[in-house]
Amino acid sequence: MSKPAAADMIPVAFSLLGTPYTEMDCQAFIEACLRSIGILDNLSGSNAWYRRMDWTGTPEECRTQYGSIPPGAFLFILEAEDEGTPEKYRGDGIGDATHIGLYTGQGEGAIHSSSSRGRVCESKFKGKTIPRGGWNRVGLWTSRLVYGMELGQSLEEVIPMPDIMATVTASSGATVKMRAKPSRSCSEYWDVPVGARVPVSGHSGDWDRIEYGGRSGWMIGQYLVPDEELVAEDPAEPDGWVTITVPIEVARALYDALGVGMEANAL
Repeated sequence: MSKPAAADMIPVAFSLLGTPYTEMDCQAFIEACLRSIGILDNLSGSNAWYRRMDWTGTPEECRTQYGSIPPGAFLFILEAEDEGTPEKYRGDGIGDATHIGLYTGQGEGAIHSSSSRGRVCESKFKGKTIPRGGWNRVGLWTSRLVYGMELGQSLEEVIPMPDIMATVTASSGATVKMRAKPSRSCSEYWDVPVGARVPVSGHSGDWDRIEYGGRSGWMIGQYLVPDEELVAEDPAEPDGWVTITVPIEVARALYDALGVGMEANAL
């Protein structure tokens, strides 16, 4: 039996906006989202959910390890253990997970049931640690959910490229698909309008990793026209450098073969 997609919780999360906190606290909100995709687990609070995760780390650690924070990831506020930490969670060295929410990758970025605001609401989360009581941990439940990328993929499997800006182009149609995985069979995708300028940060085979609309995904390289110049060292030049402009296919091959001694300057 296949695992449900974490991102499928997001439409339900938005539908619950405005639900009073007295009817749905943060745990009940997460459990309602999970029920919508067929997971019926009930746990006793955000600390229990935090300890159930298969992977936890800061937002920055998630982006470093997996390339992005996938929609449907759980968000937590993790604080140091103190006298307010539930007794059964004291002494394990993990800390006190006082709150839980859901990362949507849309709108403000996070949805949760807030006691201070009295309802299910959105709050700002842009993929980085928000200090002083904000979201500071990401949780991935990989044993039960499928995320928008193959979690566990090492960064070495994705060949990094210096920051390059490119323009989305297509001979027909107004949009091009940005998929969650570098595969045409990936059913999770977002439409990117032709003419959009996007940053390219890496590639895998015929696919380039890009960002658009607050999401990270993959697009076939033939739909991306770079506006970069490659700059390579040339001792014959007076200042030691010569500028050449090459197609992005050549750029990928050069980065793969050389890896060093080259840099990209966006025009």
